[in-house]
Amino acid sequence: MRLAFVGPPGVGKGTQAQRLAERRGIPKISTGDVLRDAVRRGTPLGIKAKTFMDSGSLVPDDVVIGMLEERLRADDTRKGYLLDGFPRTIRQAQALETILTGRGERLDAVVAFEIAQDVVVARLSGRRGCGACGRVYHVQADPSPAGSRGLRRTADPARR
Repeated sequence: MRLAFVGPPGVGKGTQAQRLAERRGIPKISTGDVLRDAVRRGTPLGIKAKTFMDSGSLVPDDVVIGMLEERLRADDTRKGYLLDGFPRTIRQAQALETILTGRGERLDAVVAFEIAQDVVVARLSGRRGCGACGRVYHVQADPSPAGSRGLRRTADPARR
């Protein structure tokens, strides 16, 4: 099974992707996780991405696409995968199509999540990120077991 979940930040893509990926025994691939992992490992693309992340800029499509392509080469993707929040742009969608065609694959489905603007504002304004582990909590829906100590406000985790 090869799926892509797309939609605005705060709509629930990550939560639902994690649940389905665990049920199906396939990896959930989020560009934010891929970026942070590449930076942590010091890969060439990770080093390049870190310069953008450190300046507070979005990582350019070519870097994100390169990292995703590397991630899709991992052995755990052979049975399938769930792309969480990718593609975000038309260029990313076109690149994904090229990557999949080169692999002799195609997505089984793309699930587009929608949400009312006032709901997404409420969800995002309640997000907090743990500085130590990177986990994202919500002050009401999923509070940190340690309370608010050590948590910082965060927007889209993929943009951190």
